[in-house]
Amino acid sequence: MKRVFYFAVLLTLALWVTQAAAIPLQQAYDESAPGAGYDKMILLDPEEVYTGGLLIEGETVCILSCGAQVNLQGDHIVVEPSALLDICGVVLTNSDSDALRYNEAGRGWIDHCTFWGNYDAVYFWDGSDMVLTSNVFSFSSHYGVYCHEDAQRWMAFNDAWENAGGNYKEYCPG
Repeated sequence: MKRVFYFAVLLTLALWVTQAAAIPLQQAYDESAPGAGYDKMILLDPEEVYTGGLLIEGETVCILSCGAQVNLQGDHIVVEPSALLDICGVVLTNSDSDALRYNEAGRGWIDHCTFWGNYDAVYFWDGSDMVLTSNVFSFSSHYGVYCHEDAQRWMAFNDAWENAGGNYKEYCPG
């Protein structure tokens, strides 16, 4: 019984230290510089955990990693119509809404990302121009990928499973 108690204490401490050492995604965004033709090139360290959401307006942004986790803590990443977001190699979890939302005419490429345990993994609306390749969409409480019928999209080599409302959903207003 003592072993179970000590294990529980160690696990609690490990989780607390992980959360205490987490870096706000907004901080990574604010500290990033231009690069590779983007206004902001955000390089996320796969050894770190990032927290919180982000609003991208009027600029081109690239978020690049080889497995960094972003715990959205109920928030999301929103790409406004005047913006572009390319994101590669990131794990996005724990959003109470859309982990990644491209509003009307938002543009971007989502590649080699994992979406796990969100409400919707990816949401893009009419006028959006999207490319989704080699992603995993799983365990969302609503949809894996949710889009408007008028959104431009090219999707290939994605895996989606265990999304409560369905893996892919297209909204058709007419």
